[in-house]
Amino acid sequence: MPSLRPSQYAMQQRTDGGPFLRFDLEDAMILTEEELEAIESDSEYESISEEVYGISRVYYSDVALPDDAPGWHLILKIAADYLTLYPIITRSGHPEYAQPKYDTITSIIITRPVYQPYVHPSDQYAVDELLNGLPAGLSKDWRYGLGFHYEYRYILQALGGLEGVDTLILHGGSGHNDAKIKGNEFYLGINRLEQLKKSLDRLTQRHQRETAADKKLVCYTSLLHQSAPELYLPRARKLAPDMLADLVSLGSASPKLSPKDQQQITKLAQQSVPSLAKSEPRTLYSLKAEIELVTLGELIEVYRKMMDNNASESKWQTFLSENPFVLDMAFGYPVKKIADQPYVGGKSFHGQGGQYSDFLMAAKATGNLALIEIKHPQHDLLGKPYRKTFPPSYELSGSVAQIISQRSHVQREIYGLAYDLEERVHAHAVAAIVIIGRTPNEENKQRAFEQYRNGLKDVLVVTFDELQVRLESIHQALMPKPQDAPEPTEDEDLPF
Repeated sequence: MPSLRPSQYAMQQRTDGGPFLRFDLEDAMILTEEELEAIESDSEYESISEEVYGISRVYYSDVALPDDAPGWHLILKIAADYLTLYPIITRSGHPEYAQPKYDTITSIIITRPVYQPYVHPSDQYAVDELLNGLPAGLSKDWRYGLGFHYEYRYILQALGGLEGVDTLILHGGSGHNDAKIKGNEFYLGINRLEQLKKSLDRLTQRHQRETAADKKLVCYTSLLHQSAPELYLPRARKLAPDMLADLVSLGSASPKLSPKDQQQITKLAQQSVPSLAKSEPRTLYSLKAEIELVTLGELIEVYRKMMDNNASESKWQTFLSENPFVLDMAFGYPVKKIADQPYVGGKSFHGQGGQYSDFLMAAKATGNLALIEIKHPQHDLLGKPYRKTFPPSYELSGSVAQIISQRSHVQREIYGLAYDLEERVHAHAVAAIVIIGRTPNEENKQRAFEQYRNGLKDVLVVTFDELQVRLESIHQALMPKPQDAPEPTEDEDLPF
């Protein structure tokens, strides 16, 4: 036997016969049998109106009162083609007794066609019969307060966010799937209400099933597995089919995930890659492309901020070490990073004079080595004017000399340096790249800079802003192209 709610149990204990109803039939007109037959035959349908049927009202009190005493509270208004519910708090011991049950919605109207009029009740039994025809999801027992069942309270809570709306109208006429606002009224089609109720029921049932399963798993893990793990192996939490799909589809916008949820979603996606590759290869490829596009966009944004904030050379070293893709922009062929700040040789027998580069790269296809020296973006590229031109700055010429020396040591000591490397590398023709400064703005300085760096033998000088432009160009190329707007259809293009 199902258990009783506290309010139902308390109702059974009453000895005063309450709660009580009072009926107001002054504005109502009870139809004769002939009038009812005329309605059913439609012979006088046009002449029948609300004035003929009138309006009756039902009042409620939790305590016994004379009919003419104050303290009665309107809970029902009955007309021929609509029924109005006034949900209130029905227990007299409640601090808000007789106040509206919901924050803003004070009345619920249920419409009916005129040729099936509501019946004006004159006693409690007639009220019970009248309410028994209400749509599913609405309370049919006035003793506990009219309105929606507790499990569907979220419908009224949602409507509570609508400013100025105090009436909910449930209808089954045209637009039976409506969800519209008209002035102070919210129109809800009966079909949409049924769909909404089913969705809420599914969520409740799923939550109950999952809670029961979780409780069993907690007890199993804490008792059986904990006491004898060799006999009772660990169990994983079973996820219901389409659980994630249902959760995401509940809202119309993308869900906001906490950092922990984001980490778990990432792990779940990684674990699902093999199955996705078989079942949803296009989706997986599209996801990969979108991730790369977003990641590249974030990378460019960080790069811009570091440029604007004049980040230190050590921060650039860390950034480029964590994002070697940026270094790829300095090459015209695919490369891979071998080491950060590698030792490139040069020590004497006394262990002195060793040199270190910033990055050691290698061509993916051949393993041919490349050295990269990183300097600050704020370093000047050119020195003071000299006879209508500009010589390289001390920082630029020194960096070029430094990397030439490093390359010489690598080529001379390659076998010893590469002995412990897992990668297959060679020093066929070691590339040398210096990343330094920003491209000059003045044309005469640009000319001097280009003449200098293009006159170097086997050393490539690249500026930080040039790397940024290359990154932005790739990002722009990967962006989906906007579709052209369709040309307007002319009358002569129509088939009829």
